[in-house]
Amino acid sequence: MIKLENLTKEELQQIGIVIGEAFYDEGEGSFTTIPREDAIKLLQIMCEYYYNMNLLYTTSDKQEGFVAYWYKHDEQQWGFNILKAFFRMIYRYIKEIPYSSLRKMIPLMNNPYEKTYANTEDYVVVSMLAVKKEYQGQGYMRVLLAEPFHNASSNHIPCILDTDTLLKAQKYQHLGMKLVEETTFLNGQIMYTLEYRTS
Repeated sequence: MIKLENLTKEELQQIGIVIGEAFYDEGEGSFTTIPREDAIKLLQIMCEYYYNMNLLYTTSDKQEGFVAYWYKHDEQQWGFNILKAFFRMIYRYIKEIPYSSLRKMIPLMNNPYEKTYANTEDYVVVSMLAVKKEYQGQGYMRVLLAEPFHNASSNHIPCILDTDTLLKAQKYQHLGMKLVEETTFLNGQIMYTLEYRTS
């Protein structure tokens, strides 16, 4: 995989649109409970956050798909940078996303895996995995997960992720992940926590 670097503002915005469309067009999950343009804008902002934290990857020069991933132990080294990027993301959410849509997305800002794995010394976290529509069904989800899975396996730690769609949870299980927890939020939305572990 390729870490995305040296992108122009326009290139980054376009990647955010592609990711937003991929999430919205799944037809289920929290993102489909708000207007399409709000969902895409929200994922554009999230994409910029991961890019600024140097966590955003793509499959190849063709950019068939995208994923953000990192190690838990990385979080201890981010320091002020993560606070700056996080508060910029929150500021943009408040400024650019209508409140009626933003309040429906608040549950997604909670990460159930953090509580489930609070006592785990280290793990690999996967987030914002998306495959472009024209490449879906061609195995690129497996390609996007191969590197995080390999890194987790090599370090004898789990690779974990949360998803709010049953369809994706089932796809991840098909790719070797195990469903470890279901968290139901007050709005009735379910978050599925999955892990990949070889030892």
